[in-house]
Amino acid sequence: MNRVAVFALLLFTCHTAVAELPSGPNDFPQWRGPDRDGISADKGLLKEWPDNGPTVAWQVDDVGVGYSSVAVKDGLIVTMGDLNGVEHIMALRVDDGSRLWAVQPEPVAAALDAKVGQEFVNLDRNNDGTIDEVEALSRLGWDFHKYDRDEPAGNNAARVQAVMAGLDANADGQLDYSEAGNQFRDHFMRIDTADKSKTAELAAARAAELIQAADADNDGQVSRQESRAGYLGRIFSNADERLPGAKQGDQLLTRGEIIAYLSKREAGQDGILAADEITSYYDKNIKGGDGKLNREELKSLYGGYRNGQGDGPRGTPTIDGDRVYAEGGNGDLTCLDLRSGKTIWYTSLTKDLGGNRPGWGYSESPLIVADLVIVTPGGKQGTLAALNKSTGEVVWRSSGVTEGAHYSSPIVATIGGVRQVVQFARDSVFGVKLDDGQLMWKYSGANNGTANCCTPIVDADHVFVASAYGTGGGLAKISGDNGQQEASEVYFEKKMGIHHGGIVKIGDYMYTCGGGTLMCVNFLTGEIAWQDRGVGKGSLVAADGMLYVLSERQQLALVEATPEGYHEHGRLELQSHGRPSWAHPVVAGGVLYIRDQNSLTAFSVR
Repeated sequence: MNRVAVFALLLFTCHTAVAELPSGPNDFPQWRGPDRDGISADKGLLKEWPDNGPTVAWQVDDVGVGYSSVAVKDGLIVTMGDLNGVEHIMALRVDDGSRLWAVQPEPVAAALDAKVGQEFVNLDRNNDGTIDEVEALSRLGWDFHKYDRDEPAGNNAARVQAVMAGLDANADGQLDYSEAGNQFRDHFMRIDTADKSKTAELAAARAAELIQAADADNDGQVSRQESRAGYLGRIFSNADERLPGAKQGDQLLTRGEIIAYLSKREAGQDGILAADEITSYYDKNIKGGDGKLNREELKSLYGGYRNGQGDGPRGTPTIDGDRVYAEGGNGDLTCLDLRSGKTIWYTSLTKDLGGNRPGWGYSESPLIVADLVIVTPGGKQGTLAALNKSTGEVVWRSSGVTEGAHYSSPIVATIGGVRQVVQFARDSVFGVKLDDGQLMWKYSGANNGTANCCTPIVDADHVFVASAYGTGGGLAKISGDNGQQEASEVYFEKKMGIHHGGIVKIGDYMYTCGGGTLMCVNFLTGEIAWQDRGVGKGSLVAADGMLYVLSERQQLALVEATPEGYHEHGRLELQSHGRPSWAHPVVAGGVLYIRDQNSLTAFSVR
């Protein structure tokens, strides 16, 4: 072989040694791509977009609710989403987005069926075999309506009459807070229409009634303890006027304080719900449902991870050979057959591995290294767990690190001659030995207690990590030998605060828009080469010398990956699906994949 051919072979060999999962030129088999670094192997892609953006090859709107990105391998796309409220792992065909399979892990499906059976019995208080609206509201509150969707909206007036009949304990034809507060909760005062011409008299009358009902010791005021059983307990903290220089009031509500609160916050409201008020509110806010819950609808309520910032799974599946590894929002870790979706093995990060689900749900994407699958249950048994990827059996736990799990995904790297897993958890970014989970080093300079999401960037003996919420990003140098290593901070840059959007390192420079502006930063020095508002805060992926930048506000841009300055080569506004776009973009096989809630769009960018 001539020297050119030998050099080319060496380059190819070095590249494949870095890649953690075997992958072809059209593959993006895991979170952040073949090398888990946010860089696609694609070449020959568009360097400039037409005015209306790249061509849409196909779009499907049935991948379910959630924030999972996609993994692409061997002509298949694998992702996760809540279908009719139930968390599923699914495989689609690259050619047209058609679904090959969508499954729940078999043990999860069985547990859900058992839970639904028991909850149905608990909800059906009159034992008539159905869950009517009063029963559903009493246990589930207004959320019941999100899952009541089998039929178009029926006769709301008739539904309201049934609700009135079930809740109107004193049969006076209207509902006060003691009768319907637990059912309507925060919606109670939204339903109550206002007549602001009567604000003063209504506030005074209501204050007198509320004090009379709650003032057990007849001292003319209401303590916090006295308030707990009624409506005053709901408004106590806001109505109790703060004392000068104090963070709270005196823990007593006077008539004047109650009148002041009602006059400002509930001006003109009488605190009573009439049937026509409820019917009007239903007409405006309830678009479907028959006022009853069946077992399938109840399954939607309990079938996945639930959160006020958005329901559904957060992690991205990993494809390794003919198997898929997926971690759901509640910590359900499953190994599946790629072609059929059949469950091969399953374990729970909480029940089986002793983990504690973080506040916004398990969000990591499983890491496959050789014969191991590595995940982050968190907790006293060890922050990390390495399992046999064929069986799911535990190989080791990181007993030297027991901090809680957060929202980052681990990577594997060689630092100081030691092959190790690097992860960003609640209190630190750290490295543990790949073969036994022994702690090698920790760096806590860039952590916050709210949400650490960013996948670390490792280059030789340097590790960069960043978080948001007023923190920033820091570079640590790892020194030491096989016995023990330590981390020392090289620099810290507050402007490099990153929420969930991630970092891409190309050459000597890092690129991120995870804090609001798109930035180019020298990896070793922290010097900011340039920054531009671009499309705003979001995520990105690199391919063929370009950055594909997706903002959480559904703006998409093509930008050069160069330290010379911000050079944009195309922009497109995407359809909003009611939530921020937090699933990271993917480029594979000449296609740009954008996942936004239940929609997945494939753009031709070759």
